[in-house]
Amino acid sequence: MDLVREAEVVVIGGGAHGASATYHLARAGRSVALIEKRTIASASSGASGGIIRCHYSNPAMVRLAHRAAEWWPGLADELGHPVDYVNNGLIVAVAGAADAAHLERAVRMQQRVGVTTQVIAPEEIEHWIPGFVTEGLQLAAYEAEAGYADPYAASTAFAAKARELGAQVYTETTVTGLVMSGSRVTGVETNRGTIRTATVVNCAGPWADRIAAMAGIDLPVRPGLLQMVAFHPRYDGWTRGSPTWLDLTTMTYCRPDASGAMLAGGGLAENAAIDSEAVDPDAAPPRPPVAFEAEIHENLVRRCPWAARAARLRAWSGPDGNSPDFHLVFGPVPGVAGYLQIVGGSGNSFKLAPATGEALAEYVTSGTSTYLDLDAFSVTRFAEGRPFRGGYQMHIVG
Repeated sequence: MDLVREAEVVVIGGGAHGASATYHLARAGRSVALIEKRTIASASSGASGGIIRCHYSNPAMVRLAHRAAEWWPGLADELGHPVDYVNNGLIVAVAGAADAAHLERAVRMQQRVGVTTQVIAPEEIEHWIPGFVTEGLQLAAYEAEAGYADPYAASTAFAAKARELGAQVYTETTVTGLVMSGSRVTGVETNRGTIRTATVVNCAGPWADRIAAMAGIDLPVRPGLLQMVAFHPRYDGWTRGSPTWLDLTTMTYCRPDASGAMLAGGGLAENAAIDSEAVDPDAAPPRPPVAFEAEIHENLVRRCPWAARAARLRAWSGPDGNSPDFHLVFGPVPGVAGYLQIVGGSGNSFKLAPATGEALAEYVTSGTSTYLDLDAFSVTRFAEGRPFRGGYQMHIVG
């Protein structure tokens, strides 16, 4: 397919956020081209755990996650393509007085936003997960409307529907530069030619800082690594509808998939490494180290002893982009016209994609955003000393 020579908007990056932005822009009647250097959902989104939840510590993040959660149940019908969404609920379990107090505050705040969530005693977890060991836990929360989806299916569904609405989607196409007229972006150069445009949207995940640098922007997003391992539980009490659980004593999370497998990630080692290790996204390992898999399995068995007989199915990893506070960076950059970004979500932002695409299209068409706090998610928050500050140690919880 030949490259178009002009589009109102060019989106760079074909993960969940880029594909969603392309869909929402096409839905709003804009001419849009999506440029992806590999294939749709081939990096951050493809490696994501696919968890959909609203349990965060910051109201701006909860409001955005809640808006996204409103999209997910009907998203397959909206797009006309499967996203493999399942509403299974979420349990967050904590130990210690400080974390317990924070969990109670967070749940009250989430309830004010409109999230269906409640504080529960640890002993109640066994109602949803038979045989769950609660030793050492002090308190938990249960979010009834949480769920999960297949990140690859959802990303490709957004891209497919965008095509049907007239968007141009180019895979295996590499951005080599941005055309600048003074401080304004006026085009995108690729290995297949140049597209003139008034607006570029950087959704390049672990490559986001490289795209930003083409516009003279020093973007504080660095590559990291997402890691997951899947097990066959060999236990009838765990099904595709079992709730996702997050054990903040070991920083481990686990959810089912559509086949009833256990998909797990996190862990103390990964959460320590995320602060200190940079990754070359072009040479990221396709699988996590054996030590990661061993730690995750040990953590699963600690809470679910029946997982001792679980069989390893597969493991995978992929590069991601981490902002300094491990939260999404959205919107314009002061001093650079025609440039927008949805970057830096650090493995916890797949769930937000329906809402970030919606917000991006609204901003492009009206300069405003109904559900996304533009100031809170702006890149300027770092220089101004107002990053997101989570109440938990685990980065994916916030």
